[in-house]
Amino acid sequence: MIDFRLLVKAGVHFGHQSSRWCPRMAPYIWGQKNGVHLIDVSKTANQLEKSAKFLESVAAEGKTILWIGTKKPAQLAIAEAGATSRMPYVTHRWIGGTLTNYLQVKKSVTKLLHLEEVLKKTSENSLYTKKELNSFQKRIDRLRKNVGGISAMRWPVGAIVIVDGRKEMSAIKEAISTGTPVVGLLDTNSNPSGIEYVIPANDDAPRSIKLLIDYLAQAASRGRDTFEKARKEAIDQEKVALGEKKKKQDEPVQVAATPVQKEETTQALNAFLNSGE
Repeated sequence: MIDFRLLVKAGVHFGHQSSRWCPRMAPYIWGQKNGVHLIDVSKTANQLEKSAKFLESVAAEGKTILWIGTKKPAQLAIAEAGATSRMPYVTHRWIGGTLTNYLQVKKSVTKLLHLEEVLKKTSENSLYTKKELNSFQKRIDRLRKNVGGISAMRWPVGAIVIVDGRKEMSAIKEAISTGTPVVGLLDTNSNPSGIEYVIPANDDAPRSIKLLIDYLAQAASRGRDTFEKARKEAIDQEKVALGEKKKKQDEPVQVAATPVQKEETTQALNAFLNSGE
């Protein structure tokens, strides 16, 4: 479990003003000071540990974890978490239908990959004017912001991780409609309804967000390593089994003679020898 002192040092315990709170977050609030709610870091640590174990198990099953954090303080931490855990992420803007209508969103991903391929080929053989290339680059930059992090997303999506429930309400609604578990970093002004794993924390401070997201990303990375190791072992075992099967097929088949066949062979041999006499 994470050290409580690290949580306090990162300012995880600072909530919002007491006048702007959500009553459903009351179980996670320790008290208030100067009109600001203070979060119980012991509950933050417990919920963080539960969430980390859950994400590790999801990644170990080979499922995808989608990291979402479109507010500025969370963008860098979310992008690093996606890279660390080798999972897709969203940092610019949530595209409606990413979970419920991915076939439509995939068209933008396909367009991005196509334009990147066009620029790659153009660098070798100049087929377009400078103005056209600049237009392509602008479209690529715009698409990368929107769907660049989910260009390699695979199904099924086992869970999503969000920072700030108020900011990512659209993503939470889509996850609920598709039955996808949600892990959320929520401040005292957020509504925890529909979120299976609530991590009460300061979701406005970059240090607080980075500390918690990095902890979750490391757990997801361990699960991913477990899955890759198990898959490699399964492939190796399958190769060995196929090799043994092929070896058996290449060996000559020796059929043992039955007593009746032996007797017939002996009679035929004696008849041939007697005929020679």
